[in-house]
Amino acid sequence: MAESIEAEPTETIEKVGAEPAKIVQVTTEVTTVQEPVTDHVEVGVIWTPGFIVVFALMLIIGLSADSLLVQARDNGYLPGNGILTVHVILIFVTWVAIIAWARSAWTRLGGIFGCIWAIFLTLNLVITAYPVNPNAPILAHLNAAYSSALLGCYICLSMERVPLRRWDAWFFSIAPFVAVCFVLALFLLTPAADRSFSTIEDAIVGIANILSFLVWWARPSCWETEPGVTFLFGVAPLTILLLSIPGLANGDTNFFFSELLLLSILLGAIRFLQGELRWKALHAC
Repeated sequence: MAESIEAEPTETIEKVGAEPAKIVQVTTEVTTVQEPVTDHVEVGVIWTPGFIVVFALMLIIGLSADSLLVQARDNGYLPGNGILTVHVILIFVTWVAIIAWARSAWTRLGGIFGCIWAIFLTLNLVITAYPVNPNAPILAHLNAAYSSALLGCYICLSMERVPLRRWDAWFFSIAPFVAVCFVLALFLLTPAADRSFSTIEDAIVGIANILSFLVWWARPSCWETEPGVTFLFGVAPLTILLLSIPGLANGDTNFFFSELLLLSILLGAIRFLQGELRWKALHAC
């Protein structure tokens, strides 16, 4: 009896220990809710920068005012040279602002050349307001001075924010050689009896206006980087070259286009100044 009693619990224990453990695996199901797709697409509002609106208004008001000023000049209410002088003074103030806010030596030097251009052009307008011989040497000196100053201004400003590529390097390498050859050829082709220092100055004026036009419009890098400034600055020398063609326009048309070329330089300088102020504002943050 005792042996049987002792054997039963051990057997029971072995059975219980031999029984494999049960592992309960709990799985959770994740359900995703897919929102219905609708065809409605929200379109964001496109805001026009304030400067573009102001710039467009300045262009419209400037063209309208210049048209009215032509009529005032024809009716004898305002002197023509006085009207052009006001344009030049506004440009001079803009060049001074560019010098004050310049962020590089190229921009500052371009503003200085722009101020020199404005000073010599103002002197020319003041002198021609009085009865002066059109062939006077002083006029040839002033024409050569302000044309060369405008070329220097354009070269310096076109070096700012515009990458110098292979064509740009070729352009600035060839341009001085072409300019010298042009001046010498024009001087040598002039009859010996008519050769003078004024002949060289007239040639300098012509080549300076041509190069001022090509500095902006003949360089693709300027169109890619600064298309607005390139167009506005290129209009002025192109207009001067067109007005120099004899018999192309009458007196009123020449005066209006003189206002137009000064307005294009003013707007181009304002656009360039806005770029300088915007760059300073971005880097000040």
